[in-house]
Amino acid sequence: MLPERLSVEITTRCNLHCNICPKQSPNYHQPEMDMDIELFKKLTPIFSNIHSLVLSGIGEPLLHEELESFIALARDKMAENTKIGFQTNGVLLTDYRMKELLKAGLNKICVSIDSIIPINGLHEPEFARRALEVIHRAKRDSKIVLESGIQIVMTKNNLSEIIPTLVTAIDYSIDFVIISHLIPYSKDATNLVVYETNNEDSVKVFKKWLNKLTQKGYKLEDWMEQMKRKAMPEFFPEENEPLKLFKSMYEEAEKKGLTLNMNNLINRDDALITDVQKILKEVSLIARKNNLSIQIPGTNPLPKRRCDFLEEKCMFIGVDGEVSPCYFLWHDFTCYIGGLKKSVKRWSFGNIKEKETALIYNSSEYIDFYESVLKYDFPYCYDCNFALCDLMELEDFVYDCYTNTVPCGACLWCGGLFYCMI
Repeated sequence: MLPERLSVEITTRCNLHCNICPKQSPNYHQPEMDMDIELFKKLTPIFSNIHSLVLSGIGEPLLHEELESFIALARDKMAENTKIGFQTNGVLLTDYRMKELLKAGLNKICVSIDSIIPINGLHEPEFARRALEVIHRAKRDSKIVLESGIQIVMTKNNLSEIIPTLVTAIDYSIDFVIISHLIPYSKDATNLVVYETNNEDSVKVFKKWLNKLTQKGYKLEDWMEQMKRKAMPEFFPEENEPLKLFKSMYEEAEKKGLTLNMNNLINRDDALITDVQKILKEVSLIARKNNLSIQIPGTNPLPKRRCDFLEEKCMFIGVDGEVSPCYFLWHDFTCYIGGLKKSVKRWSFGNIKEKETALIYNSSEYIDFYESVLKYDFPYCYDCNFALCDLMELEDFVYDCYTNTVPCGACLWCGGLFYCMI
């Protein structure tokens, strides 16, 4: 068995300091460095099996002086019609550099642009628009087929700019759009998120029984009282109608295999979620009308999880040669998803300096991880009233409350909220 998609971090250096980057996390420890091309050559034996090679990670790929050499080396070994690309902030992209990249074998590029007007903490639109112009000219003048697109990170600050940004990008003949939600790397950034961590089915159950509660003349505050009763039943032995409805809601959730984080459900911002859903629906309509390939998130995690990284047989190589299974476990960082602190420790199965890539991918440790994740038999941590418990919050993860040894219960990539170029 060999990987089919490869993401290689050729540099951790960047020329911008965006607040939405994991480099701003207090727990990010990766030194500023470039990958040596001799290390990259260690991947040569698997290139014939790779469908997609992405030369992006935390850093800006265009800062690497040998980027074209990396592309040419891989293109020489990869099959026809395979993709080699990267994501860029656009600062260093010029017409000359674009021609050299195409000559080397580049055929896919993604520009980070979160708005067409400057917004503090997000990607600078001036650089992105200039890059889109360069790419547009290259697509017009070159005989090489180049697939281009944009990635937008949604926040409260740029919601009104999502549609104008997409429409502007379409003028530059883009082929795809990737929209992702914000991962807050600081407590302050939690105020900018436009999604919730309650999964879709949990919200449906909650809304159904809340509607029954209000139809009978009760208020949500009556349930808040029931939450106290649930915690201390010996002090509140009597059964009343709100309590019966409360119990029925939990019974339905349990039958469906759902857990309910009542604090999150009670405090959810339904108006915001509705607005975001309208924007995403319009994005889909515009994309279909313009024949764009799209990856867009929901506003809630999907009840049925899917890890695109493992399902698509991805492998992630750090700038230092360490091998990771997914974007979530590629680096050390701390985030505050749902306002809850989560420390993530880099997960490595070995280093290509010391062991052949194929041997790492087929090691018993990697296969056990792969098979465990694809069973999807791990908790949905953010729906739990105890979230995040010590088992999941701490950096040194051992096992979850189901005794699984994969830390995926606290990952919302598999819930369809976060996307990246793979």
